[in-house]
Amino acid sequence: MHSRNIYIVEPDFKKLAEEFEAFKPFVKTTSQGRSFIDFKDPKAVKQLCVCLMRKDFNIDIDFPLDTLCPAVPNRLNYILWLEDLLNDTLTLGEKKNEIRGIDIGVGASCIYPLLGCAQNQNWTFLGTEIDARSVEYALKNIKSNNLQDRISIKYNEDPNKIFLIEDNQIHYAFSMCNPPFYSSQEEVDEGLTNKQSKPYAVCTGSENEMITQGGELSFIKTMIDESLHLKKRIRWYTSMIGLKSTIRPLIRYLTAKGISNHFVTSFTQGKTTRWGIAWSFYTDRPITAYMVEEYSTLNKFEIELPKKRDDILEDTIAILKDLEIEYECPSSTGKDNETILRCCVDRNTWSRAARRQRKRQKLDRDTTDSQDKNIFDEPVIFQIQIRSSSTAAINSTVFYIVWTSGQDREIFISLWSHLKKRIEEQCGFKRGTHYKN
Repeated sequence: MHSRNIYIVEPDFKKLAEEFEAFKPFVKTTSQGRSFIDFKDPKAVKQLCVCLMRKDFNIDIDFPLDTLCPAVPNRLNYILWLEDLLNDTLTLGEKKNEIRGIDIGVGASCIYPLLGCAQNQNWTFLGTEIDARSVEYALKNIKSNNLQDRISIKYNEDPNKIFLIEDNQIHYAFSMCNPPFYSSQEEVDEGLTNKQSKPYAVCTGSENEMITQGGELSFIKTMIDESLHLKKRIRWYTSMIGLKSTIRPLIRYLTAKGISNHFVTSFTQGKTTRWGIAWSFYTDRPITAYMVEEYSTLNKFEIELPKKRDDILEDTIAILKDLEIEYECPSSTGKDNETILRCCVDRNTWSRAARRQRKRQKLDRDTTDSQDKNIFDEPVIFQIQIRSSSTAAINSTVFYIVWTSGQDREIFISLWSHLKKRIEEQCGFKRGTHYKN
């Protein structure tokens, strides 16, 4: 569960029942005095959702019992992940402006737009939906919360099309989706049968919310195909994934389509785990947004060094200057005795060939930058964090680097290998050795 999720601590059902009369009939008490509800009772689960949305977000919500009953903690995880993603990759100006999102398959509850608007005052949403009755309920939920100026709904008459973006429409910061997981009712039944233990909670949902031709893999592949035409009209394309077996085929599909900026996260609520996948045609990459390393392109590295933080900082700056890498000099030390260097390089200055070429350029005053064959198509932007170690080791420093922008990961890996070698040499390491506390 996300670290900022308010439901890390389970809600107190007894107190919730005291506050909401409609919830009281569903709350039971064990002999030890612990309050609980029957999560297999659709009415109890719905009332829990209604009460939590009202109590914690001041949102009134309603939806039919035969449609998906959204688990609020899990939905909040998705919203918080999007917040991290945008905070990592939007500029300061973009963060202050209106942030527009698309919810594909908004559902009767309209919970993602409602949560997103409750959490963020500058977020607005376009919600799309293929079920007419769900559209009616979604519109009622929007109206009852006076959010007509921030959430709009489009009825999708073509189930084979996902993104309802016209050519003259504005750009969006993100899209999100909770797609139908299964390809048939048999697959739904098989999924429930194959669980190692009985389902913890009731599984509600209409057919169009649970089933789609080809299942979620086919659905998200179609999203990827459509994103190839829209590209930068949406900064981050995202979707929830319900089946672990879907993840690797999607990663292979993204790679085959030439989309290199993608990663996978996880959403956990109690005994249930879902995953989220994100991809972008922008070069900006997340810094703090959680990613599952097993399925994601690793863009962060960390080493611990046996030297004082100030000495490591001095060595690092000297190396950056030697490599002619631009950096933002820190004006102050951050939290936990940490210094952050924001760096940018537009050419290879660290390979042997590049170093030889630079020497020749210094000897030949007529040589210009335009003759440099090592210039990148796009600059590599990265961030170095240097902080005192929290271990018991004396004079120990953590050197942390994260790739924040660029398309070619091999360039970043090559740069990191060179920086790592140089900084370790400054600490007295010899090739083939490493530091141990």
